[in-house]
Amino acid sequence: MTLRPTRRLILAALAAAALIPAAPPARALEPETAERFVANIVDELTTLVQSGSSPEAQADRFREIFVRDSALPQIKRFVMGVAWREMSEAQKARFEQAFLDYVARTYVRLLLDYEGQTLQVIGSRDFGEKGVLVFAQARGPGVDGTVSEWLVSDRGGDGPKLIDITAEGVSLLRSQRQEFAAMLDKRNGDVDRFIADLDEAT
Repeated sequence: MTLRPTRRLILAALAAAALIPAAPPARALEPETAERFVANIVDELTTLVQSGSSPEAQADRFREIFVRDSALPQIKRFVMGVAWREMSEAQKARFEQAFLDYVARTYVRLLLDYEGQTLQVIGSRDFGEKGVLVFAQARGPGVDGTVSEWLVSDRGGDGPKLIDITAEGVSLLRSQRQEFAAMLDKRNGDVDRFIADLDEAT
């Protein structure tokens, strides 16, 4: 199981991906199941970045993996913060498309920048109602021994979903929320401008 991670952002490849725990899970998630789930994500991303396909094709495939394996409905609400409650349904729909494209473009580029590094699942811990925390260790120049934490839950009863990734003590979910809040503030809270600019961001 290999993946080319950065010290922090590369581990956000499916993060950007997530949810602040609020509701109890639909059923208990076994740690072994969560470990296999993360390991499968790692394997798929490794295959993707080694495929030799165009950046556009890789971004499209990454987008599919992200939609399938992350808690997307909760992610959208969380990363937009208080602005989400004020958005129209049309704005929410446009934001979802722009956000998914932004995540795919951003993290595929990061993955491709860190060739030769690997990531391996090394264990997990039951995190109660929040889910299961899966630990993955990076190996390679500049990251040897770095451990990231992948929070996985089964809230909706439709299988494991990735909630958040923490690397070097930094939650990628919270970092994305802060980034978007700053972008909105710079645009005086204009959601339409924010979505348009996010759609063009690389």
